[in-house]
Amino acid sequence: MKIRKCLSLILISAMAISLSACGGSSKNNGSPAGDKADTQSTAAGNSGGADGGSSGQAVTLDLVTGSTGTSWYSYGATFAEVLPRGLPSGSMINAAAEGGATSNPIQVSNGTYQLGIGYNLSDKWAFGGESLYTEPYDNLRGIAGYLDTFYYIAVERTDAGWTDLADVAANHIPINISVLPAGNMGNIVASMIFEYYGMTFDDIIAWGGKVEYADWSTSVENIKDGRTDFICHNITQGHAAVTELASTVDMTFIQFPQDMIDTFVGEKGFSPETLPANCFKGQDTDIRTFGVTSTLFCSTELPDDVAYGIARALCENVEDIRAGHTALQRFTAESACDPGGMGIPLHPGAEQYYKEAGLLE
Repeated sequence: MKIRKCLSLILISAMAISLSACGGSSKNNGSPAGDKADTQSTAAGNSGGADGGSSGQAVTLDLVTGSTGTSWYSYGATFAEVLPRGLPSGSMINAAAEGGATSNPIQVSNGTYQLGIGYNLSDKWAFGGESLYTEPYDNLRGIAGYLDTFYYIAVERTDAGWTDLADVAANHIPINISVLPAGNMGNIVASMIFEYYGMTFDDIIAWGGKVEYADWSTSVENIKDGRTDFICHNITQGHAAVTELASTVDMTFIQFPQDMIDTFVGEKGFSPETLPANCFKGQDTDIRTFGVTSTLFCSTELPDDVAYGIARALCENVEDIRAGHTALQRFTAESACDPGGMGIPLHPGAEQYYKEAGLLE
């Protein structure tokens, strides 16, 4: 059995992303958004095929990740190596260097890809037709969650001349900011943060400031060169771009007020998180914030035995998964099936594995 791509790409180009997912190791600088590039694939090396109801026939699955250089693209390389271990001999995972948090659910839902990496929150939005999604993609199903932790942070040049976004809003202080392009998860959340303070990106421009829509690498260069002095985005511990930025420019990590964190957790569906002190130069204290986690998901079209084998491969190769990227250190077999880490219903094949493994009641 060979599962192939469908050719429909409707709506995707308009929602190419994000996200927001950021690089969390020395190999990554960006968010998981991007343009189509190369693919990574690895054939299964197991000789006996998958257990748990596998048909015994090799499968080829296409996985949408993020652009080259992002954390999700690195995850794709790891999954291409590890996931075939739970599938029949000769099976392959092709990890494509395109997509992002808001577009990946659409591409998996419409059959362009069989597997996708996403955020638990944007997966939830897509499933229910919420936020930027105009229709529900309710055939999405989760395979594993809590792959990592992404923290939403705001960082400014220490010499920017201001320290509080509330003061910016109240006094119409002209500031120069970098945000991800429109349609990107990072852009959406940044606009939510500004909305909390009672302002918009248009207000920043009207007050004499500047809004630069750029990816992570460009944003870092903008701040280093003094073209902008503030960025609001989500990061992992050890995020390469922030590490570089904090090592070359004096940066201040802004602490969000607790009321704002409570609002984003209680009303918008984020999880409460704390970025530990000393993850980056100049970050001497814990930063209380909110965040999301990455997921591996599919659609209802994925056969039960294939989803079973993928879940098995993940949980039986935890150390190899963690070795693939700094941010994947959070991943455990026990948390993989936690509903809070997926945002969408669990695929029945994966559910069967988790129950047989004693990980789910």
